[in-house]
Amino acid sequence: MNYGIVAEFNPFHNGHKYIVDTLKANGENTITAVMSESFVQRGECACMSPYERTKAALLNGVDLVLSLPVPYATASAERFALGGVTVLGSMGCIDALGFGSECGDVECLTKCAKAITAEEFSPLLENRLSEGLSFPTARQKALRDMYGDAFADALSSPNDLLGVEYIKAIDKNKFPIKPIAIKRVGVSHDSNEVSVNFCSASAIRSFLKNGNEIKEFMPEESFEILNEAVLSGNAPADFTKLENAILYKLRTMSIDDFKKIADVSEGLEYRFFEAVRNSVTLTEILEKVKTKRYTHSRLRRIVLCALLGITEEYTDIPVAYIRVLGFNEKGAEILKQAKNTATLPIVTKSSDIKYLDKNAKKIFELECKARDIFSLCLPVPQVCGKEMTDKLIVL
Repeated sequence: MNYGIVAEFNPFHNGHKYIVDTLKANGENTITAVMSESFVQRGECACMSPYERTKAALLNGVDLVLSLPVPYATASAERFALGGVTVLGSMGCIDALGFGSECGDVECLTKCAKAITAEEFSPLLENRLSEGLSFPTARQKALRDMYGDAFADALSSPNDLLGVEYIKAIDKNKFPIKPIAIKRVGVSHDSNEVSVNFCSASAIRSFLKNGNEIKEFMPEESFEILNEAVLSGNAPADFTKLENAILYKLRTMSIDDFKKIADVSEGLEYRFFEAVRNSVTLTEILEKVKTKRYTHSRLRRIVLCALLGITEEYTDIPVAYIRVLGFNEKGAEILKQAKNTATLPIVTKSSDIKYLDKNAKKIFELECKARDIFSLCLPVPQVCGKEMTDKLIVL
């Protein structure tokens, strides 16, 4: 079977390896990963370049790595999942989507996905949102109002929540892709705890920043790539290096400018505008804008979208192409198959973009801008144009 994964590999660790090995248990299966490039869903930069993370994935069982376009990579769980599933579904040859799950019960997650898309669910959600709750909390409580605890718990765990969104996206687009929930082992998502050889990617990034040992939590090849990047000044990328640039950008924005940013609604533009004028740090701005209705992750994504210029118009642009970041021999076979089945153009070099439509050009231009800004986060900043000049990883 051809399996798909949507991931950030930030960095590729033992938990990722466990999912890959589980999906390839019989030795005949292949894995195509759709991966965020320069910036990730938590509203920060990735720890190292997309091509270094691609190489780590290919050396650990992934056969083909595709790009998750930046407007989806930096969006809510719903749009993040929609982008990844659309890339995989548009290949036309992916049989199943595997994902980590706290519950490991794909039947429960499927029922949950159907429940929150049911017509009778909307008024319950609106009622909870009227209480001033954040969208994730309001949706979970509305689901509990409708069905009790059975399904609502699935919306309290990050991986299960993403699993529900993957299933929704598959159903919405009628892709012939089977969802496969793989029960998460070790520690929970974003946890700072350590369990044997497992810890979360966020904990690894924290350990790396503080000079703690991380080798035991990563496959050998992945650790070596990260270590080499550190020694050469290509990692770890540090989002705080952009703070002055972000503050400059936010201070030059009008209320209307804020209103145009993706995911800004319900008067949030006024809160941002006022907070920016009464703050001198990014943390201070976020604390002043924060209420129980708006999660920190949502606010961080809005700030990142403001910096990158991801306005509301980008939410209307569908995935316009399938961009290849790297592959091995099996991945080459998948690409060969996709040439006959794909419903979107497959891009293997930047020059391919000039033959595509205006949506594709617009998205790729944004991807290049994001990479140029990401390059400033590195210990040794890089020149512009890396998105155009870096070569595919071929193993």
